Amino acid sequence: MVTKVVMPRLSLTMKEGTVGRWYKKEGDTVEKGEPIVEILSEKATYDLEAPASGVLRKILVQEGNDAQVNAVLAVITAPDEPFSETEIVTAAPQTVKRVLASPAAKRLAREHGVDLSLVRGSGPEGRIVEEDVRRFLEETRGIMPKVKEIIPLSGLKKTSAERVSKSFRTAPHSTVIMEVDVSKAKTLHDKLQVSYTAILVKAVAEA
Repeated sequence: MVTKVVMPRLSLTMKEGTVGRWYKKEGDTVEKGEPIVEILSEKATYDLEAPASGVLRKILVQEGNDAQVNAVLAVITAPDEPFSETEIVTAAPQTVKRVLASPAAKRLAREHGVDLSLVRGSGPEGRIVEEDVRRFLEETRGIMPKVKEIIPLSGLKKTSAERVSKSFRTAPHSTVIMEVDVSKAKTLHDKLQVSYTAILVKAVAEA
């Protein structure tokens, strides 16, 4: 019997997870209840157990890749049992994430053949705006410094990066500028040969 290994839902809010490490390779024998793959979610790392005994015939999602909840990660069958990979892949939920972009950004990207999944959005909830596409075009044409290496994030690192980025985009920003008379601090600095940092630390501590 063909058994699908699917991405589990580890929390009520989980929409996708990351395949961390496969403990078995294609063709290996597995036993029901045996950990076969490491799953990384936003909040935890989880060892997914084999839902049935048999042979790990096909791995569909490789290490480091994301997949939506209930997406088929692999297939377990009897040793010589025939199965159609095409049917499994066709029936599996799509794992492609929808890219949020404004109509103007989509039009500009279409005109220049830009893959929007490669563009970093600066709009609300990470939405890609026209200016983001123009900036991407400038970078790829060498006008601005290019990124030499892209390191994909997963699990807790990915979640932390997304939360910090969202906080920066949504939190109100303000700048406060004050003028302070530091003539006495300068006199103390010259007299005792201590740094302004040390003077500030002492003042704050006493305050």
